[in-house]
Order: sequence, then C-alpha cells, then structure tokens
Amino acid sequence: MILPALIDKGRGRCYTHPTMTSTVGELAHFVGGTVIGDPHIRIEGITNSETPRKAYITFAQTPVLAQKLESSEIDCLIVPRSVTTSAKTLIQVDEPKLAWARLLEKFFPPRTYPGTVSEQAFVSPSAQIGKGVTVEPFAYIGDHAVIGDNVVIRAQCYVDRNCQVGAGTVLHSGVKLYHDTVLGKNVVIHASSVIGADGFGYVSTMQGQQKIPQVGNVVLEDNVEIGACATIDRATIGSTRIGEGSKIDNMVQVGHNVSIGKHTVISAQTGISGSTKIGNHVTVGGKAGFGDHVEIGDWTMVGAGSGFPSGKKVPAKQVFFGEPARPYAEARRQIAAQLRSAEMLEEIKALRKRLEELENKSAQDAKA
Repeated sequence: MILPALIDKGRGRCYTHPTMTSTVGELAHFVGGTVIGDPHIRIEGITNSETPRKAYITFAQTPVLAQKLESSEIDCLIVPRSVTTSAKTLIQVDEPKLAWARLLEKFFPPRTYPGTVSEQAFVSPSAQIGKGVTVEPFAYIGDHAVIGDNVVIRAQCYVDRNCQVGAGTVLHSGVKLYHDTVLGKNVVIHASSVIGADGFGYVSTMQGQQKIPQVGNVVLEDNVEIGACATIDRATIGSTRIGEGSKIDNMVQVGHNVSIGKHTVISAQTGISGSTKIGNHVTVGGKAGFGDHVEIGDWTMVGAGSGFPSGKKVPAKQVFFGEPARPYAEARRQIAAQLRSAEMLEEIKALRKRLEELENKSAQDAKA
C-alpha cells in the first residue's frame, strides 16, 4: 500500500507525496548498488513486496522472495548480492532493506517547518530560544528552559521550567516535559508521551503510604526516539537515563532511576521497574516485564512477553524468553514439555492401569 504520507521516525519528519522520478542506474548509484539488467528504466515510485506496481521499485530480502516477485508487475528489485539472475532488473546491495529505507527518504522528501514561534504559544521571557525554532500554537515553554537551534515543538506541547532541548529535536503534539528534563540533539518524541513524571516511590506506614520525594530528572541522549503514549519517570535522586540512539516504542513505561544503554530497542507495552539497568544494543520484544533492580547485559535479546523477577541478572549476549524468563533453549524444552502434558497424562494413566493388572495377576499367581 502506498500511503499519502509516511513518517520518518528517525528524524520525526512527516513525508509527503513523492515528487521525483529516477532511472534504475541513478537509484543504484544513490544506494551504492550494482545494476543487473536495464539501468535506463524509469522508476516513478517505491512500494513494498505485498503491493508490487509497474514503474515502481521494492526490495526482496531473500532469494525466495525475489523469485516470488518474478511474476509480478514490479519493474525493479533491490536484492542481496547472492541473487544474480532474474527476469526483473535488479539492484544488488549488501543490505536490501537498508537501501530500500534510504530510497524511501529520497522519494518522500521530509516535511519542513517554518522556523517561527506562533503568537498563540506561550514562551517565558526567561527561556532561551535558538535559531530556526518552530513553536506551534498552544505550546508552553516555561521559565529558564533552553531550546536549541532548529527544534520543533508542535501544538499543545508542555516544556516545563529548566528543561533543556537539544538542537534538531522534534516534540510532536501533546508531549509533556516535566521540569529539569534534558534532551540531547535530534531526539524525537511522539504524541502524548510524558517525560519526567514522578517515580513510583512510597514508604508503607500504619497511617498509609508516605511519598518519597522524586527530586532527580530524566536525561535522553542524542538521537533517542520515544514512541507515542510512552512514560519515562524522573529519578528519585540522580537521573533516569536513555542512552544514545536507543528507540522506545509506543506505550512503554520506564520507571525511576532506570538506565538504558546505547542503541537499545524496546518494543511496545513493556514495563521496566525502578533501578533496572539494561545494557547497550539490547533488543526487547513487546509486553516484556522487568522487576526492580534487574540487570540485562549488552547485546542480549529478550523475547516478547518475558518476565524478569526483581534482582535478576542476565549476562551479555544471551537470548532469554518466558515467564519467568530463562535461557531460550531451556525455555523451549519446558514449553515443549507443557505442550505434551496432556499426552503424557494419558500415557501415565495407561501405565498405571497396566501396573494394576500386573499386580493383580502376580497376586493371583502367588495364591495359586
């Protein structure tokens, strides 16, 4: 399906209709690929493998998919270098999906913003506003906030006192930054996310719950992206920190004093309790749950729906899955055993019956 507008999440820009056509040769040069076939074919648009169209280009990540697209009307395929022959014109590259993503940006130029502050926005006189900043109507920028160059703050955003927003950052509609939040350069936060709300900290007493003041902040390093309706709590003391280049999906909860490393990816509906430490280049599937003070090593993969009890420590370069989460091979064996439990129960019943028959026969033989 070709959408009238696509979102470039990497930069927070909204794409519009494609405005150009190119030859296969020009596109191959752009992505550093090699043409097999006619380099002069004109390409008018880009699509995916599910909706091939004439005069369009798409990618095939595997030889099997490339073969499947042979009978479609697509004019050009971006393929791995292992694919060398086809009835279609090919562009061979090392990473087809990455090349396809780069061409999406070429065909759909990113939306630009005016670099002006709306008269319907509120900007504190003590706030510092950089060059080329866009502030849309009904946004609020509080006392002593520092807004870097070319920042985009869309309608109904709230930037509280003492916040720092790095250059090139985009805050989509309805984002809320509590006081003292620090954002690096080129951060993207999607609609209705809340950064810096109080951490969930209380002391139980006979009279009820005594709130622990949450006096820390949240720091998002350069090139972090936060999805829609995510919540990242401020630290009790110190900082809740999301490392450079990490990507947080929609509806993720990050508790107080959590530390997430660089280039980590966390999928939707995951909940991370306070003081958990997640390393660099970690991949977390959707709806995972982390108790407090969990530690996850670098380059670890966490399966969807996994659950980690408080204090669990996972070494680097592991694959964990299940509830409670355990090494993948072990989890597979346990799940397989559970799936066979009904069959095993019938086998046990049959063995018991056979044992009773043998015992009765033995008793009768003894009497005889």
